[in-house]
Amino acid sequence: MYVILFTATAISFIRAKNNTLHVGVDGYCAPFSITSSQGELSGYNIDVISAIARALNYKIEFRIIPFTALEKDLKRRLVDVVIAPMDSGNDKNIRPDIIYTNPYYFNNLTILKKIDREISYTEKGFGKGTKICLPNKPYILDYVRSHFDGTVIKIYNGSKNAVDAIYKNQCDVVVDTKSSNEYYRTKHRLNKMEVKPIYNAYEYDHIYKIAMNANKRYLKERINKAIEHLIQTGELNRIHEKWFSSKYQVKKI
Repeated sequence: MYVILFTATAISFIRAKNNTLHVGVDGYCAPFSITSSQGELSGYNIDVISAIARALNYKIEFRIIPFTALEKDLKRRLVDVVIAPMDSGNDKNIRPDIIYTNPYYFNNLTILKKIDREISYTEKGFGKGTKICLPNKPYILDYVRSHFDGTVIKIYNGSKNAVDAIYKNQCDVVVDTKSSNEYYRTKHRLNKMEVKPIYNAYEYDHIYKIAMNANKRYLKERINKAIEHLIQTGELNRIHEKWFSSKYQVKKI
């Protein structure tokens, strides 16, 4: 009887262990993963992977890992999957020993502006003298410098400070990623602000996918089915609207 009881307990433990998904996140990449002063995680990625886990009947154990160490810890099998704002649509970023799910988020460059303020903006750029607020993101600064001649560039320490600047009328527009502009507009309820895409900035479009070791193709297939389930049921759209106040749009890749 003791043998039967021990065996049953062992099988139950093994099943519980196999149904636990160890997820690597950065924890400091708002709006995707945010760590509170109490150590609690929130964010778009946290909600997405939690919804996927519920659909697959998995439990989750989050592990906060520095952004630059996420892939390394994935290869060392310290986590099962990594969900982070890493561009998986660029072949230069793809690793042969890592596989990726279908996309769960599409990012691109945008402008944030006041709805009632007329800004001269066409496919050729902004009008001369337009004041542009930027977060200290090098690739965005490089893009603005190479595409928008005759503008006044103001650089701020982070996306939040750039949004604060336009709210205080220190600039005409903020150029930043769609995720950052929509997140801060949503967080601070800036209903008089609007977000518009940057013309012809396709080289800066980013595709975010969930990463895992190449030997976990079975897990990739299961997560892909879960992502499709979230899209069809509207759950992914509800999460998207919660964090970005916009609808989730499936794009062809």
